[in-house]
Amino acid sequence: MYRFGAYIQLREKAMPDNTDFQSVALIVPDTRRRRSLADAISGGSRHAIIREFADEPISGDSSAFARLGCNVAIVDMDHDIDQAVRVIENICLRNPSTTVMACSAKSDLPLARRAMQAGARDFLAEPVFADTVKAAFDRISSRRTFQEKAPGKLLVFVPSKRGVGVTSLASSFAVSLARESGARVAIVDMDLQSGDLALGLGLTADCSVVDALRNPARLDRDFLSSLLMRHNSGVDVLGSPEDYSVGTAPDRAASEKVFEVLRQEFDYVVVDAGPCNSEIQEALFEMADKLYLVTELSFPAIRNAHRMMSYLSAKNVFRNVEVVLNRFDVPQGEIGEEHLRTAIGRTPDWKIPHGRSAAIQARNNGVPLAAENSPIGKALGRMAKVACGKPLPTEKSVKIFGFFEPKLRMRHAQV
Repeated sequence: MYRFGAYIQLREKAMPDNTDFQSVALIVPDTRRRRSLADAISGGSRHAIIREFADEPISGDSSAFARLGCNVAIVDMDHDIDQAVRVIENICLRNPSTTVMACSAKSDLPLARRAMQAGARDFLAEPVFADTVKAAFDRISSRRTFQEKAPGKLLVFVPSKRGVGVTSLASSFAVSLARESGARVAIVDMDLQSGDLALGLGLTADCSVVDALRNPARLDRDFLSSLLMRHNSGVDVLGSPEDYSVGTAPDRAASEKVFEVLRQEFDYVVVDAGPCNSEIQEALFEMADKLYLVTELSFPAIRNAHRMMSYLSAKNVFRNVEVVLNRFDVPQGEIGEEHLRTAIGRTPDWKIPHGRSAAIQARNNGVPLAAENSPIGKALGRMAKVACGKPLPTEKSVKIFGFFEPKLRMRHAQV
């Protein structure tokens, strides 16, 4: 019978105030392997074994495990696999601040997978050397720093209708934001069927956001980092799938987990919401620190902008919305800005010129508009400055299309 009290108190050490220090509990019935692990851990002076268990604690006694105050628990998988899995699950459930590692006398992929599914974050197979343990503990310290970081801002671009240019604006905005802020920026393409954000940045995605959404149990910093592509601007890109699919849409919980992990890793997460699934779109609306509603001067776009603003107001996320009027300088018959103001009840926050030739060239060459010294790039640069807290000039005169505007407003910057 497993007894929680059947432990060996190996040593008591004063715990230093150091995030790299790990206090360890060994739950390894085999004496020889327990001693081997203890020797490997003792090779790093930053760490201390404060408890060794000769038997696995029964689930009913797992609450007492919390009083040990261990950062790390190493659980043997060979003595009784089912019991070991229950121990891992209980420690993870009752002591979420404790990182669990599994250990085994052999390198066994199915066994490692079962341990990971139960909640283990690492798997140690014999022979275990001091440098192997050190590398595993370094990963723990890295994750802890990552988890304690304040979450980054989620900036979501959503179109009032297809074809208003949201992908070009979102990708170029992300590049401008990385340049203006000097911070870590990621961009995600949530058009899961026909998204071309990566293509517009000159990239081809081997993996995609769908790989993350379909594997919520595996979602952590390390897994997501394996899916990201790095653009030469420094922006990390999580693209949409290269293959067209009409499969079942991912659920809301998975999308929330993806963005939770991304916000822990990045200072800013820009999202091209596209025409994404309604459940995922609703989650993005609620999570967004800033929602950029992109529209244009056409009747369908203005009508949908009105409908979306009404919906967002009812959802109480209206305060986080900024309206972006794209291609404001393109004539649309009798439709003008006054029609948009009437429909949405406010003046657009940002006005982006068309720049037809620059936009086409950028899209075809995989170069973001922010990389070009164009009116569009300048306007997006101003949006990025405001997003990262930089002030815009308010009194300085600026030249706009050959004439002067005496005052440049903070948020209503055109070019």
